[in-house]
Amino acid sequence: MIDKIKHTGEAAERVARGLQGVDCSATLPGGDAGMPGARSVPKLAAVIEAWRGRERGFVGTLDEHSVNMAKAVRLYSGNEEVAAHDLSVKVSTTAGPRPS
Repeated sequence: MIDKIKHTGEAAERVARGLQGVDCSATLPGGDAGMPGARSVPKLAAVIEAWRGRERGFVGTLDEHSVNMAKAVRLYSGNEEVAAHDLSVKVSTTAGPRPS
């Protein structure tokens, strides 16, 4: 269980590093996009900025996940049983009468 947590955090960190090198907004034309004064120019600028914000958000979320997984590894280090117990999905049965 602890190894799975560790590998999940490492994978998140690798993806975050990979995303840092991606600049989706660079694929869009900048400036007036060859259409000076067009109404689409500010909209295009807004799309570019939105993409930049989302990219930063994705990287931040992945970084946070990586840090949280590293904390979990430290917390559970040497105690596989507790990790398995704490991180197991509890299954509830649906048998029996429904509450009214």
